[in-house]
Amino acid sequence: MLPSLPEITYEDRPTRILDFDIETVAAGFADPAWVPQDVTCIAWSWIGEEKVSSVIRLNGVEKMLTRFLEEYARADILTGHNIVRFDLPVLNAEVIRHGLPALGPKLAQDTIRLPKIKGLKKVQDVLGKMLGTPTDKLPLNWWEWRDAYNEPGWKTVVLRCEGDVIQHKQIRQRMQERNLLAAPRMWRP
Repeated sequence: MLPSLPEITYEDRPTRILDFDIETVAAGFADPAWVPQDVTCIAWSWIGEEKVSSVIRLNGVEKMLTRFLEEYARADILTGHNIVRFDLPVLNAEVIRHGLPALGPKLAQDTIRLPKIKGLKKVQDVLGKMLGTPTDKLPLNWWEWRDAYNEPGWKTVVLRCEGDVIQHKQIRQRMQERNLLAAPRMWRP
């Protein structure tokens, strides 16, 4: 008879932190104060790992969402820039529209949450410059976004989304080193 193994509990394993970003396009105009969004690309990487993965809508929206939801389910904490006000609600709307279950509650660590400040724009590219990250955000103006969505395979869209994740991981690390990183909070849809 084999000896029984001890039960593995949440405390026995490392916390899994998933860094992610989405790209979107306007899906129509229902109200001048609100523009619905379609998710076009999702990129992610686990904290402590180098690999960045991504999926795009061109390969099928349900396939894109399902692939990311598998990673979402494995995460203990989500991190990204402005994910609480933008990425998570937009992603939740997208999964619901496509008949998938709504996102479940998850701890979220959003780097837009800084100590009280005045005179500093809290967008990702500015934080990256301020914190001296080696990766810059890929700048795209309206025309360049238009061209990016006309490229076969949306190569530039994927580069932007994956690049945002790479830079964000660097920002998060620098914020942690400088004691600027707020504690995760529970995000509930």
